[in-house]
Amino acid sequence: MSITYTFNSTEYSDDFIGQSLRTLLLDFETNGAAGEHDDNNPGGINTGGFYNNGVASGLSGDTYSQANGEGFAFSAYGSLSYNFSAHSLTGTVESISLGSYLNTDGTVGDPFITFNFDDLTSGSETGRDNAVHDVIWGLMNGSVQGAEDSAGTVNDGGLLALLDAAGISSDILTSGSSSFTESELLLAA
Repeated sequence: MSITYTFNSTEYSDDFIGQSLRTLLLDFETNGAAGEHDDNNPGGINTGGFYNNGVASGLSGDTYSQANGEGFAFSAYGSLSYNFSAHSLTGTVESISLGSYLNTDGTVGDPFITFNFDDLTSGSETGRDNAVHDVIWGLMNGSVQGAEDSAGTVNDGGLLALLDAAGISSDILTSGSSSFTESELLLAA
């Protein structure tokens, strides 16, 4: 899987220019991403939602987003569906933006980083133990490292594990940073 990203230091902190992507995300997890199901709201009701073409929808949509009003918001864009009886999120994620608030259409208003994925897909047959669920559930819990759940679903490491697997978590940030896979760099050469 290749993952590209764009970092906007004016929306988070330019203190992270020259530091690793991992350092930035762990700081966001500690200082900005309390999440919906954090320690203050364990097992709490999800206040995030799905949107189709910017209009709030039921249990599926092209966007899933959430904000907690305390400096944390994220939106995942693709084709997503939530199975309430299995408590599992499946589908395709094309991009994830992290920032501080949501627009009325479910997009992050001031994203400081946006990740673009070429192949982050999980089918409904996977149940809860899939990468799409792991990443989104982690973010819902204010974690870039995934999160445990009450059903004992394995935490596969969340967003940070995907970045590790793609070899980009140690990228050094510059304003407008973007990472490419090794094969993309070879094609460009």
